[in-house]
Amino acid sequence: MINLPLSAEKEAKLRQRATAAGKDVVEYVLQVVEDDLAAEEPAPAIAPAAPGKPDPWVNEFRAWVASHPRLDYVADDSRDSIYAGRGE
Repeated sequence: MINLPLSAEKEAKLRQRATAAGKDVVEYVLQVVEDDLAAEEPAPAIAPAAPGKPDPWVNEFRAWVASHPRLDYVADDSRDSIYAGRGE
């Protein structure tokens, strides 16, 4: 068991925060400690793709790109064409 020596002022603030959170002091302190410890856990490592092989995400992205029809002309994405007829 851990004993925390707190000043009366700090204990009062802690009790206020616990009440505001709808918890008793022990429950509140446990939640704060658990949240803090969880924040320090390292993120799970992502295994890199094997050398010479593209990442599976890249393959999915390329398949998505290929699923769209190709234009046999250059799309006019100029400001004038986008806002045509809007009084701009």
